[in-house]
Amino acid sequence: MATKPRTYDSLEYYKILNVSPQSSEDEIRQNYRELAKFWHPDHNDNPEAVDMFQKISVAYDVLKDEKSRLRYVLLSMIYGKTDFPDMNALCILRNMRGQEDINIRALHLTEVTGKGLWHNKIDKIYYCSPVEASGVVRKITKHNWCYGFLGLSAIFVNITALFKNIVSLYRTKDNFTLFIHNALAYESEGKMAEALTSALMAKEFASMEQLSYLNKYIQNLGDVTPLSIKKWNIGKLKRNQMTYPIILLCVLGVASGLAYMKKVDEEKQNKVSVKEVVVFNNGQKVFSDVAVAKIFDIPVDIYDKSKLYHTTAETQAMHGADKSFDVFATVASGTTVRLTGYTGDKKWYRVMFDSGEMAFIEANKLKQGIGNEIPLWSKIYKE
Repeated sequence: MATKPRTYDSLEYYKILNVSPQSSEDEIRQNYRELAKFWHPDHNDNPEAVDMFQKISVAYDVLKDEKSRLRYVLLSMIYGKTDFPDMNALCILRNMRGQEDINIRALHLTEVTGKGLWHNKIDKIYYCSPVEASGVVRKITKHNWCYGFLGLSAIFVNITALFKNIVSLYRTKDNFTLFIHNALAYESEGKMAEALTSALMAKEFASMEQLSYLNKYIQNLGDVTPLSIKKWNIGKLKRNQMTYPIILLCVLGVASGLAYMKKVDEEKQNKVSVKEVVVFNNGQKVFSDVAVAKIFDIPVDIYDKSKLYHTTAETQAMHGADKSFDVFATVASGTTVRLTGYTGDKKWYRVMFDSGEMAFIEANKLKQGIGNEIPLWSKIYKE
């Protein structure tokens, strides 16, 4: 079954005259005369007669001439009733710097700005040259990655925008509109080479049905040589939008790698068995033979009371800063010891006992201050 041809009739001129794009000039003229005679205000007292007569006259002025009729059909392909332009006053669509440019293309981009609980969204079509295209794509992509996630309501909207800016950057409808409009606008100003070039570019985006009207328009332009145009690399513009997420992933990857290496290095250091050295004020050195994690040393001053602690309950002193080490001794509650070091997380304290020997006790089992009386012979404190 054959498909019925679509009628491009945004302002309903064909409908008003009860004709179709396939109607002959004689048929259009005949229908106009009959309708004009019927609706003429001198013969029709209907309140709508004046309005209808004016509509009939306007429609006939456009459709009676083949050239004007073709312009109307082409404009009806790209504009609806609400945004239909003045056919006799078309302005050339220019690039972002306001210059006439036969090489421009239409790019569809969405910019999102997060604002706390809210967001701002700008959905816009940019007519730009190849150089301008790189700049505007880079600018909006950077903006969306830097500011598009700064609001709760913006997160999903921005993710959608980032995806659409890649997938829908170069839309058929936007570019078809650009080239048809400019072809007609250039023709109105007598710039026939530009008009032909724009019309030829429009063919890339036209459907089979639209192509028949477009080819007729190109034939009517006569013997004109089209201008040369620069080649566009739309794929590169789409790939350029991946630059910022790739950079972000690289930065996060490097940061994660450094953090992991630091953690591995710390764990490696914590597993090294060392002989800890405690240095007294008089220069005497005492070596501990316990295998411990890397600790922070506290210089021993046997006259300093501030580093004296006591156990809050009976507890076990270990040979290392972990319960997996062997038990050094079971320490009675209230036993006074001297703090000589601690682990990085301060969960374990290295302490010295009256005998001068050292071991590790969990920090939460110790309290600052003297507990039980310190023997006169003790090596941890001297009056």
